[in-house]
Amino acid sequence: GPKEKPEGCTTVFVGNLAFEIDEDTLREAFAECGEIANIRFATDRETGDFKGFGHVQFVDSESTDKAVAIAGQFVAGRAIRVDFAEERKPATPGSGG
Repeated sequence: GPKEKPEGCTTVFVGNLAFEIDEDTLREAFAECGEIANIRFATDRETGDFKGFGHVQFVDSESTDKAVAIAGQFVAGRAIRVDFAEERKPATPGSGG
């Protein structure tokens, strides 16, 4: 099952991605979960090769609940893994985005 959701989490980890995946395909897969703010694909720093995973950032925190719920659905022919992402935000209370 998914990790415990960090409070106010808006980003999910997406793994087991097909190497030919692109942002549009991933956007389409997660469109029903809510408005997407940002998509990042992980690439190798040396070679620039796609590592097979990425992160999808939503506008609303509750969208991540829906995103995690579609884990295992096929995107570009692969059953994707979805989990809550740890957000490395500076822990300064009261700082607005």
